[in-house]
Order: sequence, then C-alpha cells, then structure tokens
Amino acid sequence: MLLAIDSATRRIGIALYDGTQVLHEAVWQSTNRHSVELTPCIHQALERSGMTIKDVQVIGLAIGPGSYTGLRIGTAVAKGLALARHLALVGVSTFDILAAAQTLTPDHRLAVVLSAGRKRLAVGWFESDETGWRAAADPELLLPEELSKKIRNPTLVCGELDSEALAVLQRKRKNVAFASPAQNLRRPAYLAEIAWRRWQAGDTDDPATLAPHYLQTGEHIPK
Repeated sequence: MLLAIDSATRRIGIALYDGTQVLHEAVWQSTNRHSVELTPCIHQALERSGMTIKDVQVIGLAIGPGSYTGLRIGTAVAKGLALARHLALVGVSTFDILAAAQTLTPDHRLAVVLSAGRKRLAVGWFESDETGWRAAADPELLLPEELSKKIRNPTLVCGELDSEALAVLQRKRKNVAFASPAQNLRRPAYLAEIAWRRWQAGDTDDPATLAPHYLQTGEHIPK
C-alpha cells in the first residue's frame, strides 16, 4: 500500500492507495499547523481504513514547489517513516499533481499556478501529448500581470488563484480558460497514482538525499 503526503502549501492532503483503489483521501486547509495536524491525520487515516503503518510499502511525497514550512514538515515526516521502516520513497512535483487532474486539450497549453506570497504566483508550464501533460518550460515566479502578458495563445489555467489574480487573467478572454474549482483542488489521490506508477517502474528516491523544492525569491524556481 502507498501513503501519499502533500503538505506543500497551507492545503494539506493525505491518501492511501493500493494500486487498484483509493482507500482513503483527505484534504484540508491548515493555518500553519502542519506540525500538529499531519501525523495524527495519517494515523487516523490508517485506522479508518483498517490498516496500520506495517501495511505501508511506499510513500509518495509532494516535494514542491511550495512553502518552506509546509514542505519541511511533510518531508521530515515522510523521510522519518521511510528510514525507520525501510519504505520506498517517491518525490512528486506539486505542479505534476495539479496537472494530472486536468482534461487534455491538445489546442491549449496548461499553466499550473501556486500562491507564492506577496501577490506572486509560482507557474509551471505544460503541453499535452498522447500520454498526458508534460512540463514544457522552466517554472517561473510571476505577478498576475506578468503571467497575463505571457499568455499569447490558448491556455488552460489551474491551481491557486485568488479573486484579484483571477480578475487580471480574465481580461484575456480569448486565450484563457479556467479549470473548475474541483479541478483546482490538489488531490493527494493523483499524487498517489503518480508515485505508484513510478514505484512500480523502479523509479524511487533516496530518503537520505531527497530535497524539497522551495519557492524562491529570484526570477526562476529550480526544477
């Protein structure tokens, strides 16, 4: 069984997945209480599913971009479990989790956005092929006005948009489509599916060296 952990932003999510079905999924908004909420919720999820930590074989972890506090706590929990119980660990981009929920639109690009504070947005660019959405450019840190100027072709926008950023992007009526509120929710079930496929393919990370991708104050966010 796989345990998915996403605490990359104030929105926290956990899921349990056995390769066939999602056994448990929970998403909630935290007011910077990640350290006191995450571990109890994992134990509660296992208990409600009739499982114990002994049933977990692999952990899927959202590794950012995201906030320093959220990523630090989630990474510490995931690494601690992986090292203590000799579990496989798979790190997944926060952008990839959101992209996985979006309907493929071959005539559109995809812009996945996360709130980066001070009115800024962390933006990941994707294009579609026959297998799904694929990262098409380096992530960027942009103000809503800067993102709007970069959208010159039909683009689907999803993720964390407040009303102010939404109003700015809505001016691009001809070139911008918006994901629904449900598709904007970063669901840990998608994280679980991505991590499971990578684990089955033997693509895992070393718990001792896996590092999260924090939001940066410079122009670009490292991959």
